[in-house]
Amino acid sequence: MNDNIFHTKAFKENLRHYEEALQNGAPIYLEPEEFTDIAEYYHLHGDLSKGIEAADKALAIFPGATEPLAFKARVAILIDHDADKAMAIADTISDKQDLEYIYIMAEIMLADNRANEADDYLKAQEKTISDEELDDYYLDVASLFADYEVYDLAAQWLAQSSNTDDNYYLETEGRVMINDGKLKQAITLFNKLIDKDPYSNSYWDCLATAYYLSNDYSKSRESSDYALAIEPEDTDAILNKANSLMMIGDNKGARECYMHFRQLQPQSEIGDMGLAAIDMNENKLDEAIGHWKRAAQLCAPHSANMTEIYRNMCLVLASKGDYDEALNIIQRLEEGAGGATDDSLILKGYISLLGNNIDKAKAWFSQALKTTDDEKKDNTLFYIAYCYFDCNYMEKAHDFFRYLADVAVDKTFTDLWAFLTRTDYALGLQDEFLADLKKAVSRNPAATKREFSDYFPHDLPLSDYYKYATQHPINAADNK
Repeated sequence: MNDNIFHTKAFKENLRHYEEALQNGAPIYLEPEEFTDIAEYYHLHGDLSKGIEAADKALAIFPGATEPLAFKARVAILIDHDADKAMAIADTISDKQDLEYIYIMAEIMLADNRANEADDYLKAQEKTISDEELDDYYLDVASLFADYEVYDLAAQWLAQSSNTDDNYYLETEGRVMINDGKLKQAITLFNKLIDKDPYSNSYWDCLATAYYLSNDYSKSRESSDYALAIEPEDTDAILNKANSLMMIGDNKGARECYMHFRQLQPQSEIGDMGLAAIDMNENKLDEAIGHWKRAAQLCAPHSANMTEIYRNMCLVLASKGDYDEALNIIQRLEEGAGGATDDSLILKGYISLLGNNIDKAKAWFSQALKTTDDEKKDNTLFYIAYCYFDCNYMEKAHDFFRYLADVAVDKTFTDLWAFLTRTDYALGLQDEFLADLKKAVSRNPAATKREFSDYFPHDLPLSDYYKYATQHPINAADNK
């Protein structure tokens, strides 16, 4: 739902009357959607039990009402990760022709990792939609798929709508652009939308994401601050700000934001994932593994985040020297995936490198490359290169990064040039260092600053890095 509704006079009045009635033990009459708005408000602000209570009060007056039952079904699938329970709740909705019923049924399928089934279901339901509602239906479905990051289907549904000047259409189009890496176009689009409606949190949040992915962390944080000025508890803005702060090295500020996010969304794994990443940056490995374990408990089994959580748990355990437990984590990853994957094989190679077993690492990496589809081989090579880089096998890392820099011209590896320049430096390759430094500063200044914090003076502007490097050639002392 649109968070802007919480700022309307009507909603504030309903919330005030509701809370007064609750406090006094008095009955209150609201429409089902008004009760549900209050339920959503409590959920957004980290009090799910009060949200459920508001939905139940609606159902006591309006049994079978669509909105409160849809809210409870979303809780069942997104919080409890129980698709059967969610379907059972949705099935009690009286009006099976209500669009909200159709959407919640599709959303349950999406949350249960059944995107194609959701697509088939929504196509079948399209026949029941009146002609005058079809354009809105296409937009709603496109937005729903975008919410679950199924952007290929989002784009297909969006293309069916003729409401191309509608702000809702443009917002969804911008989200698809961001996923497709069309960041400049997305930034232009969302700035235009903000000119029309400067109080839309969702526009500011999308703009912050586009700037973040463009490595412009300052503008991303600025956009998040605008969103937070409108709604101080906008969880997307808090998360975007946390991510930007962490990328510029402000771990203290990022930690505060992730903790605020976790306070508002205690059932989400995202807050603990962010806190774990900060702990890893600060080499607080015991604290990091605690956050990763909590994130794993909260995460939906089919979520893409589960792979990321297990992968990082594995890395932390390996860094602590607990190689056996790290391999157990990889085994869990493979069991969940139905067998070895590119990711799990690369992780095995990484652990082997950490254990100084380079021959075994080469064997795992070779197997990963053999099982990788041709169009994804460059991605696998990048991750292998990073494993060598992170384990200080700089010559190997340099060879892989140099190869990618030469051949993967149509792909964006955010940190490639910063990492390559770092290997030039470590190997004493002065000419390559200077040439690659120019590209690193241009393509990812934040990563370059991060990788060379021990080489360039802290107060030196990035624009002066190249000049400084020409005047301070790499010497033997640099490479010890």
